[in-house]
Formats: sequence, structure tokens, C-alpha cells
Amino acid sequence: MDHQMIGSRGSTSTKGQDDPHERFPRAENRNNSDLGSWASGRLPVVTVVALLEGLWITLHVSGLLGPLASLTFPLLTFGAIVATVVGVRRYQPRSSWPWYGLATGFTLFLAGAIVRTTSHSLGDLTSHRALLPDLITIPGYLAIFLGLMGFARARHRDRSTRIDTALDAAVAALAALALGWLFLMNPALGLTSSPLKVRVLVAAYVPISACIVAVTAGLAFSTGRKQSTADLLRLAAMVLLLVGDVLYMMLETHAVLMPETLVDIPYALAFVSYTACALTPSMRLQTEPDVEAQNSATVGRMVILGLALSIPGLIAISRPATSDADRAVLGGVVFALTAVAILRMVRAIHGHARSEARLVHQSQHDALTELPNRVGARTFLDDALVRAHATSAPVALILCDIDRFKLINDSHGHGFGDDFLLKVAARLRRSIRPLDLVARIGGDEFLIVVQGMTDDDEVLHVAHRTRRALSEPFHINGSEIASSVSIGVVIAEPTDPDLTAEGLIRDADTAVYQAKDAGRDAVVVFDRGMHDRALQRLTLQRDLRHALERNELSLNYQPIIDLPSGRVSGFEALLRWSHPTWGQVAPLSFIPIAEDTGLIVEIGAWVLEEACAQLATWRRDLPHGNRLEMSVNLSARQLRDPAMVDRLNDIVRAANLPRGALTLELTESSLMENPTLAAEHLGRLKALGVSLSIDDFGTGYSSLAYLQKFPVDHVKIDRAFVLGLESEDSSDETLIAAIVAMASALGIQTVAEGVEGTEQAERLERLNVDRAQGYLYSRPVEASLIPGVVTRLDSAARGRLTAVPERFSA
Repeated sequence: MDHQMIGSRGSTSTKGQDDPHERFPRAENRNNSDLGSWASGRLPVVTVVALLEGLWITLHVSGLLGPLASLTFPLLTFGAIVATVVGVRRYQPRSSWPWYGLATGFTLFLAGAIVRTTSHSLGDLTSHRALLPDLITIPGYLAIFLGLMGFARARHRDRSTRIDTALDAAVAALAALALGWLFLMNPALGLTSSPLKVRVLVAAYVPISACIVAVTAGLAFSTGRKQSTADLLRLAAMVLLLVGDVLYMMLETHAVLMPETLVDIPYALAFVSYTACALTPSMRLQTEPDVEAQNSATVGRMVILGLALSIPGLIAISRPATSDADRAVLGGVVFALTAVAILRMVRAIHGHARSEARLVHQSQHDALTELPNRVGARTFLDDALVRAHATSAPVALILCDIDRFKLINDSHGHGFGDDFLLKVAARLRRSIRPLDLVARIGGDEFLIVVQGMTDDDEVLHVAHRTRRALSEPFHINGSEIASSVSIGVVIAEPTDPDLTAEGLIRDADTAVYQAKDAGRDAVVVFDRGMHDRALQRLTLQRDLRHALERNELSLNYQPIIDLPSGRVSGFEALLRWSHPTWGQVAPLSFIPIAEDTGLIVEIGAWVLEEACAQLATWRRDLPHGNRLEMSVNLSARQLRDPAMVDRLNDIVRAANLPRGALTLELTESSLMENPTLAAEHLGRLKALGVSLSIDDFGTGYSSLAYLQKFPVDHVKIDRAFVLGLESEDSSDETLIAAIVAMASALGIQTVAEGVEGTEQAERLERLNVDRAQGYLYSRPVEASLIPGVVTRLDSAARGRLTAVPERFSA
């Protein structure tokens, strides 16, 4: 029975269970490598070791080892020690000392077993029993206990989680102590023929084992997530060793008689399970912290706690106490279990309340900035409106939308963008009063709720102060970021019974839209007209989606004149919308909507197709038509459309237009959103044989460097500069002369827009402007009127007529 002592004193040493979450890439990769070994025909090391140990145990139980049987448990214990060291070195867990604590315990168990074998103390309950084996083995239990506590501390970094786990473990320990007292401690202490020190020493193993069982149970069932392979192997080892310990203690106290081989089986299988646990890749997860600690009532935890709490009662019913000691011990256990259960229940209630409070907080606060989110802001604003209605004190909203925040994200990355938003939130926190609120209600939208200001000018002062504060450069990770903000202000009238938080936020958003439409970096106060215009915009947006299919869209054409000759050189196609209810809708009203909604891509393709087909007809039917060209405006969204080049190629081919007959006009602002990408897109369009023109030149960047960067053929001088030519010594004349000189140096033609008087035309001609268009020559007209317009203008060019035609209002 010497080998049994080795097994028993190593039995509880592996009752450890740790982090069951296989979520770390390193461990998963190593698990995959083991699977790969199967696929390649090579068995994993852990499998080979388990098979060899299993074969040895089979030979031992069957009695085929002969004299080698005495080496079985020394070999298995030594194997567990070696497996621990190998596993730590191979898989490098975050914390290795808990594993080495187990190895130290195994070493002491092995030493104690060797001494016990030489002293023949197994089963000796007389005064001659050698105490040295027990004095060596018991510190081994302490090392195992500390190792398991190391696993528990590594997994549960949160103090509250550790306390709850400790309480659950205490319940399991008390239940184990109750069983241990009934079946092991009481029989051992009741052996009056044995000396007291021997009885106490033998009985001491029970509470020690109970503590290790408690820690093991806490590690095994303290989380609701899926357990790893190492966890399951450790749990199996714990169960098997516990069974072996119980059988061993009953055998040593002579409570039962059984074959030694029957006691050997659970010990042997337990050592095999532990060795496999130490060698499996997921062993490194055992000291990884639970990122999402769960104190919820998982199935495993509830089963264990339910059984533990019922054990003393079952004992009391099935086996009433026969002595005062039994009654005292079981009563104490029941009292302790009740106290721990009540404490655990109280903590569970408080934990549930904290969880609910945390969920409410999370539902009403932004995860990044910890500011109230839209829900939290709405709740606060609802309360503020109730107070305002009772006190007649106004409430104001200041909605801040960061200008061009997407550019910051695209240029520096979303992590940098998050840091920027945190800086914005910090500035806003510092700028408000204690009774006000700042919230983040969108990606780059911040809302300030201002209370108690009786003067509207005070609110505007706060809004402008906020705009200036957010316009100061931000310093983030060594980079300086210049920013601006568009602000919408709503001042609520407290006596209005129809006021709602959501309605005020909507109105503030409408004011922000107006601020951005005004050029950004501005403060706009909401008025009722904005709401009406917003509704009108929504209606236009809805109707515009169906305008093309209902044939409500059409094209007008304005002639472009060659200034030296006065002849028509081409036309600009201009989109018109005849609304069935509102009549003619101004292009400035619906084209921005088409661009914002993306409808401009489909509508723009239709415009190109119609204009090119019409040009092909005029080039065929009109006198000298082969010199005519067509200009069509192209939006930034169309330029970015990946299907644009192929679609345009098909349209030009279908109309059979020669190279240069079609000119695409783009604004400077659309090109400068991303100059590098714009140059790439323009190069592909240029390869199709179309001409390129910059519209409204002089109102934006107007840089010679950008003219050199883009492959343009024309620049269109904005009408604002042409209008100034009516006065003598106008600075606009100097500016136009500079534009002409700059364009001429690059081989680029110039086109003047908005020509309305002969004096303007004459000055443009003297400034060597190549082409012109405007009401002086013709307003935009339907396609059916173009032949007559061309005939009139060409006749005027031949006769060099100077009469000023009737002006047309825009």
C-alpha cells in the first residue's frame, strides 16, 4: 500500500481549475498546431504521454508489472512535476508561479511518500506511527493551496468578483467539511485506541482537502463562458483525486476493506488528467484574467451551490447526530452555511442593482467620451422643459457640428479621430456652467443645454464663445489640428405647450444645416421659416426621385460665343425641372439636393446622354455645325463614381462625337476636395477625348500650381468679375487680365460668364478672352429654339451688329 500513500498525498494537489476562456490567439494557434499534427500523421506530445501512462496503469492494475508496480505512483507523480515545468516553458503563461506552486506541492508529496514507504506508516494508527511523512506532506498541501489561490487571483482582477467567488468557495468548503466530518474526521477522532496526536493528524487532512476543493470549485464555476481543454482536464483530475482521497482515508481508518488496485484506479487516472492538463496548449489561459468577469447565476454554479446547501440538511434527515460533537459540528456548519448564503444573497441583490444602474448609465451615456448620449440629453431636456414651464425660465439648445471631421478620420485614422473628439468633449465640459449639460448625440455632434438665461444675447454669447473655443488648434500626438464648428441655436419659449425635446433637437439640427450651408464656422439661430424650408426640401427630395421617370426634367441650352469672330462655338447644357405643383423649380434649389442624396449620378448620366445626342443632331443639321461643342456640368459625386468613365465612353460613342466636342465643367471646390484623386480621375476622362473646364474660376483657390496639376482645356471666369467691367478702372479688369495671362501661358482657353452688355463684351475682347456667354447673346432656351438663335447670332457676327438685345431676368 506504499504506492497508495503516494497517490493519496498527491491527490488533492491537482484540484485546481482556472480560466476557461480560450480566447487568446497564441493558445488557439497552438491548439490548431496540435490538430495539424493529427492531420500530418504526427501525434501531439500530450497524446503520446497520456497513451504511455494509460498503458502503464493498465499493466499495473492487471498485475503484469511484477516488482515494477512499486514504481507506478512515483513515476506518475514525477511525470506530473515534469509536465508542469515543460508546459510552463513551452506555453509561457502570463504568470508561472502558480504552476510552480503545484510542482512544489507534488515534490513534497513525492518526498513524503518515499519517507512513508521506508517507515511503513501507512495505516499505522498506533503510538509508533512516524510523523515525519505527514510533516513533509502537509506543507505540500499548503503549496498546492497557494498555487490554486494564485490562479484565482490572476483570473479575478476585480475585487467584487473575488469576494463573490470566495463566498461561493466557502459554501463548497463547508459542505465538503460536513461530509468529511461525518465519514472521515469523526471516525478518525473516534479511534480511542490511537494516540490523540495521531488521530488529530489524520483528521487534519479533511479540512485541508476541503479548502482545496473550495478553491477548485470557485475556479471551475466562477464564469459562464466555455471552459478550455485544460480546465476540463483539471476538473476531471480534481474529481478523480477527490474520489481517491475519500477511498484512501476510509482505508487508512479501517472504515472499509477493499482491494488496493481499486484505490489505485482513480489516483492513476487523476495523474494522467493533470499531466495532460499541464501539456495542453490552453494551459496558458489558466492565469489570464477574465476580461468580462461574470457573477451571474450560471448552471454549474447553481448546481454546485444548491447541492452544497442541501448536504447538511440531507445529513440531518438521513443520519441524525448521535453525539454532542456531531450536533455541535453539524450545527456550526449549518449556521456558517446560512450566514455565507445570506451574505452571498445580499451581495447578489446589490450586484444586480449595480448592474441595472450600470446598464441605465450605459444606455444614456456615450461610450467614448462618457458624456450623455442622445437618450440622456433628451431625458435631461425633458426635465428642463418641465422646470421651465413651471418657472417660465427659457431653455436654449446649442448644437455643435464639427466641420470636416470626416477629413480628420480619413487623414489620421479613427483612433486619432477618437482622441480629437475626447479633446473636444473636454473643452466643452470646461466651458459650461454646473446647471447646464453637454452631450454627444452623434459622431461629431455635441449638444449644450443652457438653462436660466433670460436674455437671448447671453445665449448667443455662449454660442460664439463655444465656436471660438473649438476653433483654437488641437494638439494631439504631436500634431496640430485646426478645426472649426457650425453651430445651431434654438431658444425655447417655455409657455409653448407643444415643445418636446426631440423637436428642439430637430430644430437645432436644421439651424446647423443652415450654418454649414452659409459656409461653415458660423452660428445660426433657428426660426420657424427654417422649419418650413426644411419641410419643403424634404418634399423636393421626395419628388425629385420620381422627376426623371415622370419626364419632368428637361435641358435648356445657352450659346457660347467665340469673341474674335462673334460666331457660336458651342452650348452649355442647363438642367431644368418643371414641377407639376410648383412649376419651374430653380436649379439652385434642387441640384444641391440631387448632389446630397446621390441622385445627381443618375440624373447627370441622363443629362450627358441627352446633351450629346442633341449635339450630334445639331452638328449634322445646322450650317457649319461641325464646329459646335457642348459643355455639361459634372458634380464632385459624379467625378468619384467608379462607373463614370465607362458610362461616358458609351455615351460619346453612341453619339459618334469627335475628340474635343464634349466639354465637362467642374468647380474648383469639387477638384480641391482631394486634388490627387481628382487629377487621377481627370486623366481617365481626358483619355476618352473630352475637354475639361474649371467653372467659376477666380472664386476659389485659383492657383497656377493647380492649373498645372489638372489637365484642363478651359477656365470659366466667374460672372462676378465680368459685372465689374461696367465701371472704369475696375480692379476686376486687372484680375481678369491676370487670369487670361496665366491661362494663356499654359495653353488654356478662357470663357467669360454672365456677359450682359456690349461694353463688357468689348473689354473682354480687348483683354483677349477667348469666349463668352450670357444674356447679351441669348438666355438659355429649349432645344427647338436653338436653330433660330444660331442663325441670328451668326448673322449678327457677319454684320458686327452692336445693338443691345432685350435683357432677360434670371
